[in-house]
Amino acid sequence: MKQVVFISIVWAAAAAPGGWAQVTREGRSWVKTVNGVVTASPFERFRLDTVGNVILQGGDGEKITYKLKLRVRAADAKQAEALMQEFDVRSRSQNGWLRLVITPPANITEGPELTVSVPRSLQQAWIETRGGNVQATDLDGELQARSAAGRMVVDRVKGKADIRTGGGDIQVGEVGGTVRCFSGAGVIRVQSAGGESWLETQGGEVFVHQAAGPVHAATAGGNIRVERASNTVFARTAAGLIEVQQADGAVTAESSAGAIQVNAANGVRCESASGTIRLRNVWGPLRASTAVGSIMAELLSGNRIQDSMLSTNAGDITVFIASNIPLTVMARNDSGGVSGRIISDFKEIRVKEGSWPGVSPVLAEGALNGGGPLLRINVNGGTIYLRRQK
Repeated sequence: MKQVVFISIVWAAAAAPGGWAQVTREGRSWVKTVNGVVTASPFERFRLDTVGNVILQGGDGEKITYKLKLRVRAADAKQAEALMQEFDVRSRSQNGWLRLVITPPANITEGPELTVSVPRSLQQAWIETRGGNVQATDLDGELQARSAAGRMVVDRVKGKADIRTGGGDIQVGEVGGTVRCFSGAGVIRVQSAGGESWLETQGGEVFVHQAAGPVHAATAGGNIRVERASNTVFARTAAGLIEVQQADGAVTAESSAGAIQVNAANGVRCESASGTIRLRNVWGPLRASTAVGSIMAELLSGNRIQDSMLSTNAGDITVFIASNIPLTVMARNDSGGVSGRIISDFKEIRVKEGSWPGVSPVLAEGALNGGGPLLRINVNGGTIYLRRQK
């Protein structure tokens, strides 16, 4: 049987002589601050439902305390006080959850501002506001935060974090577990994620400083930058640059209109409809293709390459190859005309002109250092350059 316990709430608002002196004018609004304490039997989870801006902080205490700043538009202080009396603050305890619900009057146009202190040791904290910014810090358990439209800031959460806003930026500091972020229109920034990350925005950029698990980043319009990932990276943008500085796993990147750059990764799979692709210090299997744009790849000494393919329909492909890498190269240029060339620094790679110069494909094949994994290069609308890495 479910146990429901309604909790009494203590309001502490010092009333000054004169009756309405505690209500003050602030710009075009009347404001009043109310302090409250929620006491209940032991609980492990906390849920907050409100309207307006929220600041939630974890602390060492066992109770929940809050400061509620009410804001209304009214003709005078007496009318403002009457409107403020209509704010409904309720709490109840059920099955290990302590729930705090703050409901403003229906005709209030400005949401309250709420600061809540909760036990740091909570297993779970859930925040939902129907319009406003959210800031949550210093929690040992997991966090879920929702806002219909507002900026979200989360930091020092040891568990996982699930953060969603209908329109606003999301800023994540340190989260020890998995991270999920969604914004209807805003920038997503993650400083440190301890687990797998899913980051999606319908209209903004995505930045990740450090992630211990796989990273999934997607935006309908904006750049994606991942500085350090200890696992795989999946990045997709409809219009913008994708840049991965370092990934210990494979990088999969897709851009409908933008460049892709990977500076270090254990395997890549990059596709761009219109943009340049640059691959530096990469190893493992390499797959890169662009409909319009050039490709540059560096194959450095000590990096083990697996079978790979580079292809463009309109642009040049330049590959810098270290002199001691065992590799088999098969290149084909279907461009024709003056640009339809293959230029090689390696005598082991033999370039064969077609029987109809300027019309037939130009081919090049050869084995470096006894041969090794196969590197296929296809160009239609540019030049292939095979350069010796200095």
